[in-house]
Amino acid sequence: MDKPLQEKCGIVGVFSTKYSHQTRLALLAAGGVQHRGAQGAGLVTRTEKKLVKHTGDGLLKEIFTPKIVDQFNKPALWTIVHCRYGTHGGYHKNNLQPCLVQSPNGDKVAVAHNGEFVAIDDLKKKIGGRLPPGASDTYLFSQFLSRLKGKNWDEKITTALSQVKGAYSLIVGIDDTLYLARDNLGIRPLIIGRVKDKWVATSETHALDKIGAKVIRQLKRGELVKISKSGLRIIKQGAGGMGNFCDFEWAYFSRPDSLIPTYETTGVERQPQNWLSVARFRERCGAILAREKPIKKASFVVGAPDSGIALAMGYANEADLPYRQVIIRDHFDPNGNQRLFMRDDQIKRIKRKILGKLSLVPDREIWKDAVVVIGDDSIVRGNVTSKITKAIFSLGAKEVHWIIGFPPVAHRCFLGVSIRTGEELLANKLAGNIKRITRKIGATSVNYISHRGFIQARFMYTKVKTPKNPQEIFLNNGGCGGCITGIYPVSREGKYFYDK
Repeated sequence: MDKPLQEKCGIVGVFSTKYSHQTRLALLAAGGVQHRGAQGAGLVTRTEKKLVKHTGDGLLKEIFTPKIVDQFNKPALWTIVHCRYGTHGGYHKNNLQPCLVQSPNGDKVAVAHNGEFVAIDDLKKKIGGRLPPGASDTYLFSQFLSRLKGKNWDEKITTALSQVKGAYSLIVGIDDTLYLARDNLGIRPLIIGRVKDKWVATSETHALDKIGAKVIRQLKRGELVKISKSGLRIIKQGAGGMGNFCDFEWAYFSRPDSLIPTYETTGVERQPQNWLSVARFRERCGAILAREKPIKKASFVVGAPDSGIALAMGYANEADLPYRQVIIRDHFDPNGNQRLFMRDDQIKRIKRKILGKLSLVPDREIWKDAVVVIGDDSIVRGNVTSKITKAIFSLGAKEVHWIIGFPPVAHRCFLGVSIRTGEELLANKLAGNIKRITRKIGATSVNYISHRGFIQARFMYTKVKTPKNPQEIFLNNGGCGGCITGIYPVSREGKYFYDK
């Protein structure tokens, strides 16, 4: 059985200045990050009497039925929701978030985490004692935080964050307070918004759009803030600039209708109205690919739904080629609203899943002798790509040329994406040889965007920095790129790249 590449998680935190019915609002916002994790979900809410928790397997709508929502929709001060795809530890009940633990003084601590901590053995030593087998990194952090000594929770959380490393965006609920924290490299996103008398924190701006909330800003890297009835207060100042933001957020993870912060050359974050939409970024990638990898005598361009569409449209516009959406996504198929990239855990079933989720318009006049350019966000294992290629040729196409909006994924990730072994990755297995990748997929050609081209799509008119070692180009330009280059901003053992 082939294990899939799994995505990070999606988190939402809602804080009201007074007790209010907010469960439905929090779950509606969480629907805006459901695509980031479909393995399980959970909710913790602070009612007038106590903290209550509910978790389950599957999608939000499967876990939070109308009956459950009515049961939990009591007046509350804050609510935390988490959509999970596991990155560290097994799939155990203890690992379903938000984690809820009790400190020695009786305070209950709720923790939701997007990302992955590193140097786990060091963290286990700091906790001491026996721990459940397969405990997730978030569960370990929750235990570590709850056992720390300090005069107040501001001090305890500050201490805890100073002693952990890795990729994290955290929402922590304690008593009548929510804390928000982001790792000092800025690998994971965390956006702050406002709707009426409520503060909202979440992984993507789309979650704020779903509830009519105004985007305020992104939490700075290394920043810790506290939200209470007194408002939002910064406990620890963060650093400006992008840091080492996950590049796969741009290419795949984030919804096309989400916005990602952009920065002035000084490192100052631009106002939200000047942020870059993921869709526009992907269009830029397509335009750059058209200049980098022109396809001669192409008949038309088509995007693989959904994340390949903007890329393909950008390519078509730049190359002055017709765009035809002749691959359709069936939203009513059981797999239609799921990501094949995330959901497929049995390779032998992937053909059926693809044929169920995606439909090629069966008009042979469209395909006959066509030179087809097809766009997609990335190639991971190559299974989906090869099946689509075969289907296009079967309809009479003469050539099939893939344009890919992310450089070859050749290395594992331990910073929030569940790539456990390099053997899962086609580019790794074939040593990055594009000709071999093309043959494996069965296409006429496979055309990846260049490292510089991908970064330029993000910067547009800002000059890309060129390091002495070309493999460090992502780290030098506000990204991570570890899954592409094998060079990470922080190692699995907790050593920072810039400390070398």
